[in-house]
Amino acid sequence: MTRLLLAVTLVVSIGVTAYLWLDVPDAPPATLTAEQNHQPPSPDTAEYVPPTQASTALNTQYRPEEPDIVQTSMTPTLSYIAADYAEQIQHPSYSIPIPSKQSPYLHWNRYVSTPMPILDGSVKAALKLNQYRYFYPENIQASLVTPASLNHATLSVIDVQSNRELTRLDVTDTQWSIEPEADWPIELRLKAALSFDGGDDVLTADFRLYQPIAEVKGVKPVFGRGPDMVIPLVLDIDKGGIYRVRANLFTADDQPVAVLTTKTRLSEGEQSLELRAFRASMSGYGDEWQLKDVVIERMSGYPGERAQFGISPQDHYFLGIFDTGQLSDEPYQMTEQERMQLEFLQHAAQRS
Repeated sequence: MTRLLLAVTLVVSIGVTAYLWLDVPDAPPATLTAEQNHQPPSPDTAEYVPPTQASTALNTQYRPEEPDIVQTSMTPTLSYIAADYAEQIQHPSYSIPIPSKQSPYLHWNRYVSTPMPILDGSVKAALKLNQYRYFYPENIQASLVTPASLNHATLSVIDVQSNRELTRLDVTDTQWSIEPEADWPIELRLKAALSFDGGDDVLTADFRLYQPIAEVKGVKPVFGRGPDMVIPLVLDIDKGGIYRVRANLFTADDQPVAVLTTKTRLSEGEQSLELRAFRASMSGYGDEWQLKDVVIERMSGYPGERAQFGISPQDHYFLGIFDTGQLSDEPYQMTEQERMQLEFLQHAAQRS
């Protein structure tokens, strides 16, 4: 479904863009305010003179012709989208290659800080968190990034919904560690009231705090099944529901290979599930593997219910040596939905 939404969004965006560039008439003249309407003409603006016969003829002679409508085809762009989608579905959705180290799959919990002007714009500063989602009881690690010299600061953690202050700290350094409480809500805001030699200012940073509802207990030995390397995960589930588990497959020397995803219903207690790595996704990477960035998400069961998350005690799990040559080399067979999506894109390219 996600691939269909992306494809349709691209097609619609291209169509709208082409329409805006090619079909939109000249922009209407700007609407003047009442004050502007009563202003006298500027020195370089000619006053209105009723047209004479000569001036009318002159205007007719030099009147520019209406521009021709340029017929532009979107076929090359749509053909490219169709070809790109056809390449994507050479791999199943449960084993998607990671094209680069800048892939968002590798930075799912990154906090992006933005420097803001402070002290009347004389300098910039930013609050930096080491991550966006925290899992109780881990400490919130934050810092102030600025060239200005800090005298002292008052830190507050605030409940975003109620605007209630949950804790307050007075500090003099720029590196901070805040210990959360078990009853803190999910949506939180760090507020820093900063005092510098040149004056005072305030910065804020929003983050989330979760109570973990599942935990990775371990990884069983991998094995082959058809074209897939199968990775059995053992989880301890505190709350049953539909779970989506994602992890990144790496080589032993930390090259990202593929993002592996599975979704299944799990009940409370110790449960097992399987992640699968498709042979074509692992082609050209050797035969030593490790698993990183395990994300356990209990998906929303009804409108308004928040997703919940589990934790992984280890940052990586060594999978050992597995020779992908023992896997079958059968190509991925696209699903009926994927086939319909591809036909839609190809048909759109042919008709444009």
